Amino acid sequence: MVSQEVLDIMEQRAESLAVMYLTRRDDLIVSKQKKDKDYILDFLVTITKASVNSGRLLGVEVKTTALTIKSIEHDDIVEIKLKNSQIDFFAELPFPVCLFLFTPENDYGYYQWILQPVVTQHNSKLHFERSNKFKKLTDEEINKIIDIVNIWYDHRK
Repeated sequence: MVSQEVLDIMEQRAESLAVMYLTRRDDLIVSKQKKDKDYILDFLVTITKASVNSGRLLGVEVKTTALTIKSIEHDDIVEIKLKNSQIDFFAELPFPVCLFLFTPENDYGYYQWILQPVVTQHNSKLHFERSNKFKKLTDEEINKIIDIVNIWYDHRK
């Protein structure tokens, strides 16, 4: 059993790593949310255009686990079971939300969509994702996340 003090340190480290990944891009403003309740996102990320606030938001929830992550499918995707109650309350948010996951083993991160932006020929919507599969978080994946969010905002009606 891991002590609460160790869990708090792991959580702070995970949040710092999330900020590090996100602030590598100069078009993102990362705002930590006051977390007095479990159902508030850890970060709101504002996407800017030409250094101007675009009003486009991405929510990021950060989790950490003391478990060792076993990779599948060429180390790009890992499977981790989370309690659905940990993400259910994000289903009603009006903007895309990602879940970032970090372990104390290394500085690697993993992510999955909670509210995935989906664009079809006829509309754009947010799909509530319930997968246990996480992709490895890299600068390239951050770029893909932001591209998908921008496309979704471009097609909203």
